[in-house]
Order: sequence, then structure tokens, then C-alpha cells
Amino acid sequence: MTAAWPAPDPTTAARPAPDLEAAAWPTADNRLERGYRALLLAYPRRHRRRHGTEVVTTLLEMAEPGQRRPRAGAALHLIGSGLRLRFRLPARRPFMALAALLTALTVGGFGAAAGSWLGAQTFADLPDEAGMARLTQQAGGDETLHSYYSSSPWTTQTTHSSSQVNGAWDAEQVRQRLTAGGWSLSDSTPLTGMSGTVDDTGSLVEIPLSGTRFTAESAGLIITVMGWDPAANSSVDIRSHVSILAMPDRTAAFLPLVVVGTAVGLLAGWLIAAAVAYRMAAASPGRRPAAVTLWGGALVALALPAVALYGNVMRVLRDGNAEGGPPLTVHSAFTPGEYYPFGPQWLVLGLTVAGLVVAVAAILTARPGEQPPQPRVVPG
Repeated sequence: MTAAWPAPDPTTAARPAPDLEAAAWPTADNRLERGYRALLLAYPRRHRRRHGTEVVTTLLEMAEPGQRRPRAGAALHLIGSGLRLRFRLPARRPFMALAALLTALTVGGFGAAAGSWLGAQTFADLPDEAGMARLTQQAGGDETLHSYYSSSPWTTQTTHSSSQVNGAWDAEQVRQRLTAGGWSLSDSTPLTGMSGTVDDTGSLVEIPLSGTRFTAESAGLIITVMGWDPAANSSVDIRSHVSILAMPDRTAAFLPLVVVGTAVGLLAGWLIAAAVAYRMAAASPGRRPAAVTLWGGALVALALPAVALYGNVMRVLRDGNAEGGPPLTVHSAFTPGEYYPFGPQWLVLGLTVAGLVVAVAAILTARPGEQPPQPRVVPG
């Protein structure tokens, strides 16, 4: 009698035999591939286009079974290698090295301005017109005669008010009133001065004045209060008056942001210059001279704004605040004003806009042609 084998199960009969090699080296996890591709963003785009797929494939083949994310060492190596390539300039091109240095210095100045602007956002807000009217009343003034905001290419914005006083201006009473309102006051400084006016006969006469000045601070806002009284034996009857100058105090975050902004600007400027240099090296011979000329023109146009910005950086580092005045800032160089003794008041801002437009034109002109051969770089 022969033994009968059971009929094969149709659900398993068609199942292929297990692949021992595939079982030992399973397909890489999608998360691992995405992790490697994310790390490759540290590399320049030109390198990712040429070698990105090859590098990722090699890294996946070298991965351990079951690995789901890049190892820390490999990640640091990829990032470091990518950054080195980003900072590298085309070889044997000294003009591009000089242009990169100038570009880095120029963008560093604009980085300082960006840090200064961010730092200024931490300053206390200036009072609006209603707020200045309340401060004027606290300072003993009657109805506000003048109230205006002012700015300069060196300092942050301030606001001023001026008002007449009913009767004599009492500095001590004003100080007590501000102290009760939560202001911290400085010592008083006596003042003397002269005021010109016209008497009943139409003649110009000078009236001696005596005054007092002090500062008050509250919640990051500083006000300078200055009141004047005419001499008791004045031949012309004029009223006392008081003025207020309000400004923000510089915060502790301002200077570090300026320093960090400058450093970031220098690094970003070199990265921009390196990317543009490779773009120009890859441009067609017919476009390359025009692109180089435009980039040089952009640096020339941005030279004066960069000098103004670095000039303000030096003032900020050296002086901090203008003596008795508002905080010095870097980005205020863009404020229309007589920064330079020549040119229009909008010279710094106008040259900045013109330089940026020419720089964009240079980048657009340097459209890459046939890519030059580059050495293969595969992270180990």
C-alpha cells in the first residue's frame, strides 16, 4: 500500500520560496531615505542635482538592517561636508575671491542693520499724541502748542512737545507729581538762557530766562523735562513754558542682536558670493562678462550704504546713546537725512535699492549653460 500525500493548500502553493538574502538585508525604511535627503540640503543645489541620488543610494546600501534614521556621526559628516562645499569658491579665480570678500563685508553691514531693527523692536513704544498731552499736563503745561515725531540717520525715533504754563513753572511740584505717577527721576539741573521777542514799539528785545531740566524714566521710556521762566524784572510780559522730549531706553538685547546680525550677515554674504560665483562660472561665455560687470556695479552702488551702516555700528559700540539723547541705532542710516554732505537726503536708501536691483539683474543674467565637470564627492 502506498501512502497518499495530502493535496497542497491553494493559498500556499503559489507562495514563492523565501529569499534568504532579502531577509538578511530588508528594504531600507522610507524614513531613513527621507532623513538622508533632508541632510543633503546642506549641500549646494548644483551638487545635489549631480550626485544626490547616487549619494543617497550609497548611504542606504551602507545602512545597517532595520536602521530607521541616520546616525549622529553620519549626519554631522554630511552637514559639515555640505557646508564646506557651500563656502568653497571656484578654484584659480582670484577676482571671485575678492568679490566674495567685498560681498561678505557688504552683506555684513546689512546684517547689522537687521539686528539693529530687531533690537529696536524691544524698545518701549513712544507715546501717541494723547499720551504726550497727558505728559505735558503732568509736567505743568497748559494746552500743547507743538507735538511732533522726529528721526535721524543716527538715532531711533523721538517725540517732542512744547506748551505754555499758566503762571510760574514750579519744577518741584512737577517732580512730585511724576514721582507719584511711578517715574524715577534724576537730579535737577539749573539752566539759564535768553529769549527774543518784540515789544510794543516793534523793537526786538532779549528776555533773560531761568530754567530747570531733569529726566524721568518709567517702563523703558525716558522723558527729558525742561521748563523756563522769564526774569522777574522783564520789560516784556511773556509766559513760562515747558517742553518734553520722549525717547525709548536701549534694552539689554539690542547690542547682542547687532553683533549677531553682523556675524550672520558676513557668513550669508560669503555664501551668496560663492553661489553666485559658481553660477557665473557655469554661465555661457556670452553672458558671463555682462553678469560680472553687473555684480561689480551692484557692489559699487552698495558701497556707500555699507559704509554708513558700519559707521553707525562703530557709534553704537563706542557711544551707545547720544549724549543726553536717544539710543543710537544702525538701521537708522536708511532714514532720509543729511548723512553725507553730498547727494539727496535719500541717498543711502536710494543706492541700496539700486544696488539690490542690479544684483538681481546680475544673477538673472548669469543663467547657467553647460555645467563644467565637478569631482564626485561621496561622504564616507
